[in-house]
Amino acid sequence: METSIATSNTAASRTTVLIAGAGPSGLMLANQLARLDVPFRLVDGKSGPTRESRALGVQARTLELYQALGIAEAAVAQGHRTLAGNIYVGRRRVQRVPLADLGQGQTPFPFLLILEQSRNEALLYQALQQTGAEVDWHTSLGVFEQQAGGVRATLQHADGREESIAADWLVGCDGARSTVREQLGLAFAGGTYQNAFFVADTRVDWPLPHGELTVCLSQRSFVVFFPMPGEQRYRVIGVMPRDGTDKTDETQADASPPGPLALRFEDIAAAVRAQMDVEVAFSQTAWFSSYRVHHRCVDRFRAGRCFVAGDAAHVHSPVGAQGMNTGLQDVCNLAWKLALVSRHGAHERLLDSYHGERWPIAQNLLRTTDNAFQFIISEQPLQKAVRLKLFPWLASRVLAVPAVRRRVFRTISQIGLHYQASRLSQGVSTLKARAGERLPYVEVAPPLAPQAMAVYVWLSAPGLHLLMLQRDGAGLAELAQQWQAGLAQRWPACLQVHPVAFSAGSAALFDALGVAGSALLLVRPDQYIAYIETGLSLDGLEAYLSGVLGLPAGDERA
Repeated sequence: METSIATSNTAASRTTVLIAGAGPSGLMLANQLARLDVPFRLVDGKSGPTRESRALGVQARTLELYQALGIAEAAVAQGHRTLAGNIYVGRRRVQRVPLADLGQGQTPFPFLLILEQSRNEALLYQALQQTGAEVDWHTSLGVFEQQAGGVRATLQHADGREESIAADWLVGCDGARSTVREQLGLAFAGGTYQNAFFVADTRVDWPLPHGELTVCLSQRSFVVFFPMPGEQRYRVIGVMPRDGTDKTDETQADASPPGPLALRFEDIAAAVRAQMDVEVAFSQTAWFSSYRVHHRCVDRFRAGRCFVAGDAAHVHSPVGAQGMNTGLQDVCNLAWKLALVSRHGAHERLLDSYHGERWPIAQNLLRTTDNAFQFIISEQPLQKAVRLKLFPWLASRVLAVPAVRRRVFRTISQIGLHYQASRLSQGVSTLKARAGERLPYVEVAPPLAPQAMAVYVWLSAPGLHLLMLQRDGAGLAELAQQWQAGLAQRWPACLQVHPVAFSAGSAALFDALGVAGSALLLVRPDQYIAYIETGLSLDGLEAYLSGVLGLPAGDERA
């Protein structure tokens, strides 16, 4: 194993994982690999983390992952908690959705956090530096080729120097114009919306309440207002007016704003106000851009020893604030699998599950955001009538049903995403929880945990976690010690065993899982349930570890 995961500047170097692109996905992947003690190199041609706002919404699921890294508290402190959303049609509020009420008890973060991409990257970069690792800024990926057992690549430094590097695996987190995807020849099927978007950070004065997300639908357009820190400050996103002011960069190949254009927000502000049925005034605009949005997805997330993630794998409409969050979950899914293969000798077929689990989610996201966007912008008379007449009536009634509203929150916040259909999700039980689902959020407390904390914090140590739950805890601690010793002998440093007897500090966990007697749960590093069964038996678990994850026993290692 390498003695350091930090930057190496030797003429010919080697690493386990080469990561191209230090945006949110690349930085998150590097953090996860550092936690799992997997050597890597992270390269990016930029001089440092982006200073542009770009993506804005941070969903609850992302904050849960941030919590395990120890940066959730800082993210919430720097951002703006959006506790409710409003839908306006004309001057009439169709529905107010109280996000905090819907998400209460389902996540530690029952809100949409408004925190621009630049600040997310800064937090992830700081967390990475605290591990002792660093990014190779001013260094871009050149040509690469796959060879038996790895990838050989050329890195291009800003001073013109070229560096040859060998890696076991290459991950492209290098955006919608991905060099990795292009050199792999992966199809990026989809298209580009004819409608151009604008985005502005500006002061908004209007009669509507400040601090809540607001979607305004009108006869001619739609505009979304994201509240930001500062008095009456909003990120305003909408469709460019079709009055000759649509002067976007036609060559823009991703969903990120291009560089500064000659067009100013003041040039279109009057047209935007004219499209809205709510009186509004804009002032003190700090930033403005216009851009085209693409909806595309690769056909494969893995090609041999190479992978793509985030915008390199899928780009789509900003409807729902899902993009950056989805990319972060991509790499959290991939990181622990790379760790099991590279550090613990798991069979390489385990890495196929990355595509198997994340590609269907990307496809569904592409489909739903595309349908929503087409519905919002359609000029067809029938669809416009549905949007402005039927939709308000339907939304006010459907969203009044608590169960529907909870489902909407689980979908948008991404806490409802699951891998139940994955081959990695195994086990039969009579519990409420199912293999492939995210471990339900509860708080655990003494004597189970040293203090009251979210279950995700309690299980934040790197690696797999085996929960042995038993209402009658007699002899459970001794049994857990035996299991830990036996499992550590066969699969060293792979998993931690947690005996969980019923107590005041664990009652919420027993209730959330529906454990009446005893149960066994194997929790993945990305906080999903991998294996579950009623009762306590090692046979099924050992078969899962060796057969499904492909982990070799200690005496089978090369």
